[in-house]
Amino acid sequence: MSLRENEPAENFASRRPESRRSSGVLFSLTSIFFVFGILLAFGVRSIESVRQSERDQKENLAGQQQQLTEMQRTLAKEKKNREKLQASLDASNKQLEQGGKISKLQLAKLNTETKKLQMLMGLTPVKGEGIVIRLSDNPQASANAGPDAGSFLPGIVHDFDLLQVVNELRSAKAEAIAINGVRITGYTPIRCVGPVIYVNYEPKPAPFVVQAIGDADDLQSAVSMPGGIIENLKNQTLGIKIYQDKLSLPAAEGLPPMKVAQAG
Repeated sequence: MSLRENEPAENFASRRPESRRSSGVLFSLTSIFFVFGILLAFGVRSIESVRQSERDQKENLAGQQQQLTEMQRTLAKEKKNREKLQASLDASNKQLEQGGKISKLQLAKLNTETKKLQMLMGLTPVKGEGIVIRLSDNPQASANAGPDAGSFLPGIVHDFDLLQVVNELRSAKAEAIAINGVRITGYTPIRCVGPVIYVNYEPKPAPFVVQAIGDADDLQSAVSMPGGIIENLKNQTLGIKIYQDKLSLPAAEGLPPMKVAQAG
């Protein structure tokens, strides 16, 4: 056999390594693109998670601003009541200084106004018909929490949940409110310190029992309306129970001392 007859076989043998190298490069590029696609998907998911967290924070801030507005309105109303009583007391003191006498009718009227103001400020025990709202944590909340849950954990009762319930009851003209046996006034703080909710500086565990005296039908209708506070809390997988009852609420421990403010 001549050299020319062997030439095609040698050329074929020389091309086999080149084919193997091409297949290896193609496989490497495919692997790189696959890994890059996975990293890109994780990156998009992380960005969306951050954006969702920012939206939740904005919604929480808006809710807290609304709660603050409602509390400011309540404080303004209580301020007017205090000013009215103070005016009556000033008039009585003026009569005494001038040597005048307060009649029995005037004294009875003053006592009535005083008791009424004390009731409005939560300084006396009260009883009457109303509703009870029981809020409890979802037992699966911790297990269902994701790595990006942060301080806001769905399924757990938070301080702003209680504040929203209290503000909704006040808007529905609740005449007296208590949480876990603590009477709520315009000076009662409700806030989280770590994982614990403090009501008037007292740590309170779940479940939280909110009692409100007033027209029971109006109160229950106000909190149970579609898109209202109860529906929103149920959507957060909280345990909610609401019913009407005859209630007896304790008096508040008292008003905070005025260290800076003085009568004008």
